[in-house]
Amino acid sequence: MVHFTSVFAGLSLVAGSLAAPSKEGLFSKITKRAGTPNSSGTNNGFYYSWWSDGGADATYTNGEGGSYSMEWKDGGNVVGGKGWSPGKARTISYEGEYKPNGNSYLSVYGWTRNPLVEYYIVESFGTYNPSSGATKKGTVEADGSTYDIFETTRTNAPSIDGTQTFQQYWSVRQQHRSTGSVDTGLHFDAWEKAGMKLGTHDYQILATEGYFSSGSSHMTVSEGASSGGGAGGSTGGDASQGGDASGNGNGQQGGNGNSSQQPGSENQPQQQEIDTGANEPCQ
Repeated sequence: MVHFTSVFAGLSLVAGSLAAPSKEGLFSKITKRAGTPNSSGTNNGFYYSWWSDGGADATYTNGEGGSYSMEWKDGGNVVGGKGWSPGKARTISYEGEYKPNGNSYLSVYGWTRNPLVEYYIVESFGTYNPSSGATKKGTVEADGSTYDIFETTRTNAPSIDGTQTFQQYWSVRQQHRSTGSVDTGLHFDAWEKAGMKLGTHDYQILATEGYFSSGSSHMTVSEGASSGGGAGGSTGGDASQGGDASGNGNGQQGGNGNSSQQPGSENQPQQQEIDTGANEPCQ
């Protein structure tokens, strides 16, 4: 997911990484491990993005429709998920199992241009609150819970447009869950009222990110409100592009919010987009 950029200096989540330890100290110890190659593209009518810094033993697999699975362990930063390109104000429903062990989070994640903004609507997280160190801008009542709103600045960080200085916007749900619906329009409106303006949408996905942690995430995303709300989960669907062809490429991904790189094609070097078939791991 570039980035989940942040994809989760001292890195504070806010600074672009989920972790509290210094980025230099952690990444200097990374040993490249085998895993699913970075890629992004379309799969069964959904946009997907998978990115790893190579330090974790991690796999990402696209499933039928809007489903995906991730497993990761050991060191490094990983982020992946499915959604749409471009993003917009839509209601996103999701369900599944999210089981983090350490620094991780599950969120609606995306980017806009003009202004360049990386945003997160965090539904659940592991041991580290991604908003730590960020400036609180208010709260919003949405989808059965209160979300705390934060903003932070990323300086000379990876983005969908290469190394840039840009804003990160956060809505962090107070009651964690791994099944439910997110009305992104409510968050976008609340951000606007707080002076946090968005631009033209790039991609928008339900993303799972892990930062020097371990865990698994088996999720399905769709557009529209879900029939049930489900709180719970971990501690603590407009259509997209089609594409059922098999094959994976070296997708672009970059960091996301709480990290220094992550989902998508942002905080990482640009990679080619590809279409992949259902139920096949990215390659």
